[in-house]
Amino acid sequence: MSYNALYRKYRPSRFGEVVGQEHITEVLKNQIRSGRFAHAYLFSGSRGTGKTSTARILARAINCLDPQDGEPCLKCEACLKNLSESIDVIELDAASNSGVDQMRSIIEKSEFAPINLKTKIYIIDEAHMLSRSAENALLKTLEEPPEHVVFILATTEPQALAATILSRCQRYEFKRLSVENLANTTRKILKDAGAEIEDGALMAIARAAEGGMRDCLSIADQCLSLCGENITEADALSVLGSVNSDILFDFADAVINGDQASIMVGIDRIVSSGRDLGVFIQDISTHFRSLLFAKVLGNCADMIDCTSEMMQRYIVQADTTGKARLERTLMALMKLQQELKFAIMPRVLLESTLLAVCHPEERAEAINLTDRLEQLEQKLKNGSFVSVSAVKRADDTEAQNERMGEKREEIIEKGEPVPPVVPNSYEIPAASSKANELYNGFMSAAMQNDMFLGMQIQASAAHWCDSDTLYICFDKSKALAYNTVIAPSMKSKLQSIAAMSIAPFGVEVIFREGSVTVNPELPSELFGVKITEEE
Repeated sequence: MSYNALYRKYRPSRFGEVVGQEHITEVLKNQIRSGRFAHAYLFSGSRGTGKTSTARILARAINCLDPQDGEPCLKCEACLKNLSESIDVIELDAASNSGVDQMRSIIEKSEFAPINLKTKIYIIDEAHMLSRSAENALLKTLEEPPEHVVFILATTEPQALAATILSRCQRYEFKRLSVENLANTTRKILKDAGAEIEDGALMAIARAAEGGMRDCLSIADQCLSLCGENITEADALSVLGSVNSDILFDFADAVINGDQASIMVGIDRIVSSGRDLGVFIQDISTHFRSLLFAKVLGNCADMIDCTSEMMQRYIVQADTTGKARLERTLMALMKLQQELKFAIMPRVLLESTLLAVCHPEERAEAINLTDRLEQLEQKLKNGSFVSVSAVKRADDTEAQNERMGEKREEIIEKGEPVPPVVPNSYEIPAASSKANELYNGFMSAAMQNDMFLGMQIQASAAHWCDSDTLYICFDKSKALAYNTVIAPSMKSKLQSIAAMSIAPFGVEVIFREGSVTVNPELPSELFGVKITEEE
């Protein structure tokens, strides 16, 4: 005899065995107890939630000769009959019987009385696949069927059915099963089948099933085929093409902290281990969704289907970043899932998307500006303040000077504006108290006047002043911000902001091709928070 899949072998035969649909089974049991069942039913819901199984149980209960508290007795002649072989219980797939001719044939046969059972039952699966003509042909019979006929329609897309069909049926909505229901039922079935499964593997399978019992048992079947009667978490993850939670938490840390090197190494490990990038993107998207829920709602283990221990890990990680950054990352990942279907090089697309997420300062959208503000607030909250890094000056060699000179000549020949360039060996003056006072006053006015302009100026590397001018210096790592600030539309704003905030001082923006070397004298505390210089 051929092997029987778990979801077929352990299909429920009583209402009490249907998992997670008590709001439906109790109503149907009451109807069987009273003998007041309807002439037409519509069972709708996502795949694997028990629609067809419940329809078969209902068909058996209606024809049972001795129902027990609304349940079929499973002992009488009617209950012992194989429904798939019974001529009085007709189960058909609307996808392959969608035409009006097939529907007319069903309507004609429904006029004949049942032969072996009390009631003739028609179970029409995937009813939304019926053509419009077939639906119209069914309408009259569905409204006033013969007394010996009951129609049960099952569908995953009730919105595709005509309103006239919906109004003629008692409608029952099957809900997705919770991870807890899926895990408990799967464990019980595997135990009956003589198999053992680790808790981590069980949770991974239950989450991957997305609320469908059939999907859950099918995955468990695959795991049994791979590893025999002892299913480990590694086996389950291998079948699913997923990674364990520790890898997801480490990868999310790298994204939150903008650690580009760790992101690239992490992606390389995922690809090298043979994991499907599509599955990984779905997993990391689900992870950031859970972090966003933890950030907004706190403890919400029942909503994101996780254990209490995992919920605490989500809460701790969510506290290390802001809501705007989580939203921006999640939106980028959701957009990536759509683009991945048409990507020639999916790995490159994933890498570029995540690297862009690490640089909110290079994007002008409002959510990116909010993200940057939250990053600054997080640093102050942690008691640290990032100063301008003191980097070693590059050697001022003749070759470097020649390259810089050639580049400036090319710009002049093209007629483009030439930014004032600070020589590579130029010593940036330490910011004096006067310079800091001017800069803070200028920045305050800039943020009030034009927040976007203020955020771009904030990316500058250093500032100082002389007798009548505040100088703001950008290095080559912030060339994009510099180009934004010197745009014609921004130059006039700079001068007007300077006139109303730091007059009689003016402001001048300069640019350096190399890296700024500065050793600023930081105050010991800011807003009551002790300041430390990060390495």
